[in-house]
Amino acid sequence: MSKVLFHSLTIPPDNVSTGQLVADIAAELKLEGKQIEILASSPQYNFNNEIYENGTLEKLGKHLYVSEYNGVKIYHIHSNRRSFNREKRFLQWLSFHCKSIIFLYKNRHNYETVFIFSYPPTMNLVAILSKKLFKLKTIYSVWELYPEIAQKLHELNSKLLLSLFKKIDNYCLKIIDEVVVNSDELKLYLSRERNVNENKISVIYHFSNATASQKPEEISNHIIYTGNLGKPQNIQSFIEKLNKSTVAFKLTIYGSGSEYENILTFKSKFIEVNPYTIRSQIIDNTKEVPFALVSLSSEITVEGFPGKTFDYLKMNKILIGYSNPNSGLAKFIEEYKVGINIDPNTQSLDEELKKLDNKESLENFYKNIEKVNNNIANIKAVAQSYSDLI
Repeated sequence: MSKVLFHSLTIPPDNVSTGQLVADIAAELKLEGKQIEILASSPQYNFNNEIYENGTLEKLGKHLYVSEYNGVKIYHIHSNRRSFNREKRFLQWLSFHCKSIIFLYKNRHNYETVFIFSYPPTMNLVAILSKKLFKLKTIYSVWELYPEIAQKLHELNSKLLLSLFKKIDNYCLKIIDEVVVNSDELKLYLSRERNVNENKISVIYHFSNATASQKPEEISNHIIYTGNLGKPQNIQSFIEKLNKSTVAFKLTIYGSGSEYENILTFKSKFIEVNPYTIRSQIIDNTKEVPFALVSLSSEITVEGFPGKTFDYLKMNKILIGYSNPNSGLAKFIEEYKVGINIDPNTQSLDEELKKLDNKESLENFYKNIEKVNNNIANIKAVAQSYSDLI
């Protein structure tokens, strides 16, 4: 039986939703009898020195640690705490990739298939070497599309660098064996705009492996947002319009990121801002909150689909999308009828928020959330889709 390696930046015990997805897929494949291991970084988003002292991570070498998640062995490349400085962060990525490539070289005969998950965007360099140099079957999961996101958000304005990165990314997508995306819109974009063979692109949605929460006993005008607070999330824009709305809603935020300090300045009676908080505590704190915000910059359409969407659904939250109507997120909310989507370019939130007064609509949203959790975004269905690619 062929041994499989999952390669991701984040993984438990780092409490990051995308890393949790990767670990849960690997664990489910392990239960199905697959020989599978994971290569990732040591925790850097939710940095805690205690994991090195209490045996959670066991040291194997100068830069390598090992742990286990539900029977799956995880190799951790030692990493420093995540930097929010762009240049330092880029250097962190390169350091991680260099150590990852060395690991792959030393273990190239131990694996036949490598799944590589795309954040950071420079993971494409590892995917190229995995396929061309180490001759491994390479499957690349593109969860965010660069350089398009960086270009639209004006995070990278050099035409030379944008062109170079896109050429590298296109080369990667064309030479590897399989590509996984998280929306039909992104598959269509890669096929039409990047000329990637559509027959090797699979659409596999995110999911949440958590136990489904009960819906609130009563409906209140209360929204939660949890997760990353960066420019792509566009939270500040939503807050500004919510503050001007005549429909009174409270927004409670839990998160961290490059825009955290800016968002902190909006704290008020109706805007509560909390630092990163573990999921179990959030669930306990927000069990009576009916709505959850999923926000994206209006510039982003197919390039990103927040994995947090499915975690909210498992928490039995009705979604309030704040995204471009042509985005994969908006299309998902519309197709499965699990909430509403608000165009960030709308001048007022009033008319959209008033839609949440309709009790019959809310009950239908809850029924549809249950269907999505049971039939689409569950671990067994997602793991089977990944297994089919091996």
